[in-house]
Amino acid sequence: MPTVVYEAYCPFCKTVHTGEIKMEYRKDGFFNVRKNNKNIHVCENEKCKREFLVEIDPYGNVIVSPTRKIEKEGIFPWEMLAEGRILKIKD
Repeated sequence: MPTVVYEAYCPFCKTVHTGEIKMEYRKDGFFNVRKNNKNIHVCENEKCKREFLVEIDPYGNVIVSPTRKIEKEGIFPWEMLAEGRILKIKD
């Protein structure tokens, strides 16, 4: 089971975060996103401290979006999308 090491940006303050997700491959070589493809981070920036969701799609793209809790502040998750990148895949 490979471990994907990624780098993602906070959608609010653009602080860089790194993390890991253990994923599985499908038969065609893409990632299996039905098992485990999401990870929740809390921003480490002292002024921000907000939660955001990091998701990896089957093609290896890293997508960052705020959690649903942010709707209480009047911000919708699709307004604050950010991207990241995969640093390495450890088998």
